[in-house]
Order: sequence, then C-alpha cells, then structure tokens
Amino acid sequence: MQRVGITIDGKQYTIIADDEEIHVLRSAQLVDDSLQEIKKSSRGLATVDAAILTALNMADKYLKAQQSTDNMRAQIKSYAEECASLRSEIIKLKKHKGE
Repeated sequence: MQRVGITIDGKQYTIIADDEEIHVLRSAQLVDDSLQEIKKSSRGLATVDAAILTALNMADKYLKAQQSTDNMRAQIKSYAEECASLRSEIIKLKKHKGE
C-alpha cells in the first residue's frame, strides 16, 4: 500500500491505495475534470450537489461500459462457438473426402 496525494476541486487529499500512483492520479484527474465540467455548466450549484451529479455520471458511464463489455464477451463466445462448429465441419469433410 502507498500514500498518494491528489487534488480534487482545489482540495488536497491523501489516498492510501494498492494501485500504482499513476492510476490513482489519473482517476483523481478524471473525477476533478468531471466535477469542474458540471460546476461550469451549472453555475451556482453547491459543491456537494455537483459531486453527486459527478458520481451519478461516472456510475452511468461505468454501467454502460460494463454492459458493452458483457455484450462483447457474448459476441466473442458466439464467434468461438461458430469457429468450433466450422472446424468440426472441416474435419468431417476432410474425413469424407479421404474415404
């Protein structure tokens, strides 16, 4: 575990993480960028409310990415099954041709 100093919304935090420092810093930058964008587009919004909207937006992106990943895995599985079926068919045709 290591301590990593980050800044979000101008506030400094120390995070204890198992991940590499660059990963923690990139994650913090992503959160800060998202928070700043929401605060810029919604002037007068309290920081807590902006943080909640940031969390909701990031959760939404995460869930969509997870669904996309699940869809890709299903597609890959389908391709693998089709490939196995075609290989089996090729083997049968080669055996039949050799007879």
